[in-house]
Amino acid sequence: MKLKSSVLLVAMGCCSATWATSDLEQKISQLSQQTAQLQRELAQLQSQLAHQKAKNQKAKKSKPNKQSKHVDKFGYHDAPVKVHSLDGHPESMSFYPSVLMAENQAIAYIAGTPVVTSPYLGERPAFDGSDLIVNISSINQDVRLMQQRRQLFRAFDKLGYPEPKVPLIALSGAIEPYAFFGSPYLGQRSGDVDLGTAELDVAVALNSWVEGLLSVGYDNEPASGVNQRIANSNFFLNKGFVNIGNLDVTPIYATAGQIYVPFGRYSSSMVSSNLPQLIGRTKARPVILGFKNQKGPGMYAAVYGFRGDTTLGKSGVGGFNLGYTFAKYKHVGEIGVSVISNIANSNGMQSNGSTGGQFAGFGSTTNGSEAIKKVPGVDAHVNWSRDAYSITAEWVGATTRFRPVDLSFNGRGAKPQATNLEGAYTFNAFAKPASVAIGYQWSDDALALRLPRHRISGVFNISIWPNTVESIEYRHDIDYNVGDRANGANSTLSGSVANIQTLGTGRNADNIVAQIGMYF
Repeated sequence: MKLKSSVLLVAMGCCSATWATSDLEQKISQLSQQTAQLQRELAQLQSQLAHQKAKNQKAKKSKPNKQSKHVDKFGYHDAPVKVHSLDGHPESMSFYPSVLMAENQAIAYIAGTPVVTSPYLGERPAFDGSDLIVNISSINQDVRLMQQRRQLFRAFDKLGYPEPKVPLIALSGAIEPYAFFGSPYLGQRSGDVDLGTAELDVAVALNSWVEGLLSVGYDNEPASGVNQRIANSNFFLNKGFVNIGNLDVTPIYATAGQIYVPFGRYSSSMVSSNLPQLIGRTKARPVILGFKNQKGPGMYAAVYGFRGDTTLGKSGVGGFNLGYTFAKYKHVGEIGVSVISNIANSNGMQSNGSTGGQFAGFGSTTNGSEAIKKVPGVDAHVNWSRDAYSITAEWVGATTRFRPVDLSFNGRGAKPQATNLEGAYTFNAFAKPASVAIGYQWSDDALALRLPRHRISGVFNISIWPNTVESIEYRHDIDYNVGDRANGANSTLSGSVANIQTLGTGRNADNIVAQIGMYF
């Protein structure tokens, strides 16, 4: 009997719990329905209020203009916008659409990965567009993108947003037409208007660890065998790489793809490329293993390796980059040193733009050859700024001489090197951000690379409109002395003839360059 009573009591307790749960679920359902009804009524009241305000504003105007007539004809009101999306985790669904809704009407559909433009690298956009992805320094670009992704994800977290579960695609680009007028070392004065840069960058942040960049540009080099002026408009892959790293977790990162290797710095305010850049900057398809101080300023380092173009000896090329950035007491700057095992792979040595039978670079099939001995290179640079003032100094050069048959100067093996010294001052001109800079550059044993012996330059930059930079540059070049002669490797093609020697003129050349750059 006692057993039966216990069973009865347990059964009654279960029934009571079931009834209580059912009662709670019913109350929650009723409250949800009431909440939805209240939201609909609130939206209707807000709509009526906005419409009434519009009517009152209309009544106050005695003579409405064309715009108010247009509004009166069609009417308008404010409405709250909501994002409607499916329940469930995006990774568990094959299709994850979202819709922007206003008053139960769909006004925009988001069916895939969002694409954003104007991807700024800092907390606030710069007026001149200097902090856009397209304007990142070509050296250590992977590190800068990694830092940008870190700042973005930290901002999401600070606002209470979850980490994005879909890729973030950012578009950036540049268009830079220019005009120049000048007098060369030999020949008549000339001028021209042309397009210097047209570039589109696509940066993709897959998650907090992986990011990639695809950069497409147009080639403004003259097309061989074609006289048409616009025939030099072919697009090509400029850069394409993947970066793996998360500075919130580890200071170690890795990058692979097509990118400028971390050799040199090449900072400048000028429109024209500086001489160290023309000697040392190297684009390749390396694997980079790097270290970046996680707290911001501090030490950075990278080692890299890639397959080079020269054919004598082993094809592997490697190097390292070591530096330190500082920001203290309004002093901001960087000091660093770089080494590369074969400087002959640099862009300026592979192609120097020469025509007319002279040495055109190791990569030329008609007036050059890759069958050359490897020569290491070294770069050292210092950048410093305080308030509106900045100073840049950089030196790059070969550590040993080339063989005379590979690259010569006055009958001996050349040992090309170059230096850039530059000072800049920023200020406001006509209430617009502006800067002036002056620089002195010097080279040695670089006649075969078609570089001047000395260069003095100055530039004025101003941003009249947002995300634009208008520049005018004056450049004074002094050639190598009369009697100086240089040459480079001859083509190995059957039937080819020896290169014509490049001779110094001892003369001066002057150029004025005006450029407008548009960035997004």
